[in-house]
Amino acid sequence: MAEEQAKKTKPSWQEIQEKKISMAKERGSRVLKVNSPLGSTLFNILRQFDMAYTNFKAQLGEMDGVSHKEGEELMDEGRELVVAFSDYTARLSKKVRFRYYTPREISAFIQTTEGEKSE
Repeated sequence: MAEEQAKKTKPSWQEIQEKKISMAKERGSRVLKVNSPLGSTLFNILRQFDMAYTNFKAQLGEMDGVSHKEGEELMDEGRELVVAFSDYTARLSKKVRFRYYTPREISAFIQTTEGEKSE
């Protein structure tokens, strides 16, 4: 009986596809064809990070939530990881003669931090 009920609640392949198409139409959504096992793993991590970040923003500065100081430290660490991954991707791309375009947000962040260091 429990198996029968589980089968009823599990969405069909068509329902899953329809949900994906619907989600792709939402503002802020991205569609990505993943070509490598490592890319698939990173995409899975990114999806979970994005959900965690939404909760992080909701709890930032709240009682029993994340303090502003701790939140700033977490975001600094996150930016360092993103810049490091961008640097790695640039090196990998150069090695295989693939044109990597550093995202504008990273370029702006690097310029800002270099400007602060020179002061």
